[in-house]
Amino acid sequence: MLDKSGTHIALFINIRMGFAETGGLPLSKTNKEVFMRKSSMLIGIFAIMVFGGARAGCSQKSSAPETSGQAPAESIAAPAASAAEKPQALIWNMGSEPKTWDPTLSSETLSEYITISMFEGLTRQSADGIEPGVAESWDVSDDGLTYTFHLRKSNWSDGTPLTAHDFEYTWRRLCDPAVASPSAAGVTDYVVGAAEYLAGTGTADEVMAHALDDYTFEVVLKNPAPFFLNRISADIYCPVNKKCVDLGEGWEKRPETFICNGPFILGEYQIGSHILMVKNDAYYDADSIKMPAIKGIMINDENTSLQGYKAGDIHCTEVIPAEEIPTLLAEDPNLYVSPLTGTKYLDFNVDRDPVSDVKVRRALTLAINRKLITDQITRSGEIPASGFLPITTQKTDGSSYRTLQANGLPEPAFGISPDSADVDTAKQLLAEAGFPDGEGFPELELLYYTGESDKKICEAIQQMWKENLGISVKLRNEDKSVALQTKADGKYDISLSGWSAGYYDASQMMKQFKLDSGCYAQWRYAEHPSAPHDHTLNPGQKAFEDTYQAAMAAQGTERDELWAQAEAILMEEAPACPLYYYVMKALINEDVVTNVEFSKTGNWIFRNAEFVD
Repeated sequence: MLDKSGTHIALFINIRMGFAETGGLPLSKTNKEVFMRKSSMLIGIFAIMVFGGARAGCSQKSSAPETSGQAPAESIAAPAASAAEKPQALIWNMGSEPKTWDPTLSSETLSEYITISMFEGLTRQSADGIEPGVAESWDVSDDGLTYTFHLRKSNWSDGTPLTAHDFEYTWRRLCDPAVASPSAAGVTDYVVGAAEYLAGTGTADEVMAHALDDYTFEVVLKNPAPFFLNRISADIYCPVNKKCVDLGEGWEKRPETFICNGPFILGEYQIGSHILMVKNDAYYDADSIKMPAIKGIMINDENTSLQGYKAGDIHCTEVIPAEEIPTLLAEDPNLYVSPLTGTKYLDFNVDRDPVSDVKVRRALTLAINRKLITDQITRSGEIPASGFLPITTQKTDGSSYRTLQANGLPEPAFGISPDSADVDTAKQLLAEAGFPDGEGFPELELLYYTGESDKKICEAIQQMWKENLGISVKLRNEDKSVALQTKADGKYDISLSGWSAGYYDASQMMKQFKLDSGCYAQWRYAEHPSAPHDHTLNPGQKAFEDTYQAAMAAQGTERDELWAQAEAILMEEAPACPLYYYVMKALINEDVVTNVEFSKTGNWIFRNAEFVD
């Protein structure tokens, strides 16, 4: 988390450079120094010493129809053939098809990467922390509840003025029940009147995020939030132009209807192929933008992505075969690895039998050997999980919610050992659920939608459940957009999922299981507009919801204890089965491009990128 001065309250270990920095020190380092790389130290060790953060999540809407853009794909397709010529665009392999880059509807990592390149909020992310964006400055009341932002004079990409009224419209759109944003909690969790508006018991005018005049925007919070300036650097808080929204769904994917306020603007989008972002000459700081264009391509195959990088056809990518990571760590100085505040997990559709039975969910959770997955499949420093909150999630005093063992792994928690399966207890629970030794257990489907690594993880889990419990699970792979819609509709049994935080506070990890979230597990004690199809209620979620709300209102050690209680309820009810804690891996060809940066929340930042002379 960062305060207004940009002080980073965390511990970073720079392995590549061979030095450590303790929390409380201002960070003013380059991207290379922020990101970590293996040296002589074992990669599995460094993650226990690093506190970082990232955001990742899931989107729920389907893609808009394919459109043609303003710049032909062939015009900016690859680096120039001659070494004497600079490429026309930075080639970035995004891997997957983004769901949307409408900020209000964004809820996945990839969408945020794109959105923060073309939009800018009140604050913005940088390699050093949080810095002023459209807001030149801000004031905070003594009680920490009222934030007054003073906006710089800037324009939309069509040349019209951007004002505080645009922020008012955007923040209220986030909690508009008619919009049903999957990220509505970004406002309803914090802003006075927002939850009531979403629930239909209040009005938009009662949402206390409003323009005092054209260039002053005021936000009144329900509870003090020391991470608020960090939080609002996320893409969902970026302003959206109302006249674009009024054009209807998919406006952001058509260059002719797209208006933004960030350093880049949409030049072209082709479904399944690429998105082209070109420099926005109307941006208030356009002179500092050196990169003429960024072409995000969609190569999901990890081997193809790596081959493209090695051939020089791809400048930047996160899509890397897990089995190649050890070799790349040893041989490629342009591979960067950093721990993130995020968790890979299985989510159980608690509306589906037999995983509607908590004993079944617990049995499946305990029958998994997590260290086997991280040692033999991911092999990139991921940390086997013993709870849902990562070791990087901080309490008030900066300590972790996870106690570490001498071997660097988290202490067992909630019956989960990070380095072994508890087969005996798992079999006992399964028998108590009516399936002794797996007898009579129906064949379930395990859904996944990403690359080869996730397929291998699912195959490993499939084998563990077969060997340890005697049950059969069929794997089901769908394209990402299809799979996310399948999950949003509740038409699955078990799914491989992931979530990471935009800051180090437990609230960001816990929020996805709130009543008003887009929780794919269908774990809700009451009906809610965010999930109109979910009518099977789960009373166990009520205790979690109450504890969540109490934690949001508390401060200090009381708050820490309440978050620990919320996690305990989550783990006892087991709508999710944590597997491991994330790290981020990225290849950047620094012979071609420099100053590609990452925020401390793990987002790609291209605003300072430029080609090497």
